[in-house]
Amino acid sequence: MTDEGRAKKCPAPANSTPAWMTTFGDMNSLLLTFFIAMLTTAEIDGRELRLILSAFEGTFGMMDGGMTLSQGDLAEMGQNIENLPSPDVGNQLSKAIKQIAELLEPELKSKKVRLEKVVNGYKITLVGDIYFKPGSAEIEYEEGKKILMQMGVGLSKIPTAGFKIEVVGHTDNKSVPIDASIPTQYTSAWELSTARACTIVKIFQAAGVNPMLLIALGRGEQDPLIPNDTPEGRAYNRRVDIYITEL
Repeated sequence: MTDEGRAKKCPAPANSTPAWMTTFGDMNSLLLTFFIAMLTTAEIDGRELRLILSAFEGTFGMMDGGMTLSQGDLAEMGQNIENLPSPDVGNQLSKAIKQIAELLEPELKSKKVRLEKVVNGYKITLVGDIYFKPGSAEIEYEEGKKILMQMGVGLSKIPTAGFKIEVVGHTDNKSVPIDASIPTQYTSAWELSTARACTIVKIFQAAGVNPMLLIALGRGEQDPLIPNDTPEGRAYNRRVDIYITEL
């Protein structure tokens, strides 16, 4: 038989990527597109986003150094999968803040209480002379006590895991020890401002706030909101800032 009559053999294919890899790559691309679409329409906090991204890094190998989420890795960080915050933790904080805003609507309108959004949470500022007299860390007015108890009831709804409540006390520039006409047991503005924070922490705890969430701090006269030139300005600066934020 001549060479022309013989069946020609096809050359052996060169080493290449298996055919199934094409389908697998398409599937991963579709999944990634799907999750990107979900993320653009969902409300998600930074912590949840980092968990999702770290899972993608290890699974798809898109970024060098990626790590998958595993039971062992989480255990090394002092937590396990069962203890990770649930997706509705942020909603619980929003509901607590909304309840506080509803309870204190008149005070918010009159600027006796101020509420604003900050990074990772909210800031509540108690201003005016219905809370503290000059040189004093006691809540001597029933109106102030009522406001703080209502606020404590709202804050008691915040979950213990993943949050903190920092109570930061402030003074004006004449409380101690500059003005000898003001009786006070405190020898510095640092002590007085910290004592004010501790007073409010105790009220919150009595209202049902978990003490594990609470932190009391004092800033003295270091952070005035307005000049201390007038009695009204000094009363405004005798305030307490309350930060409710995620860890």
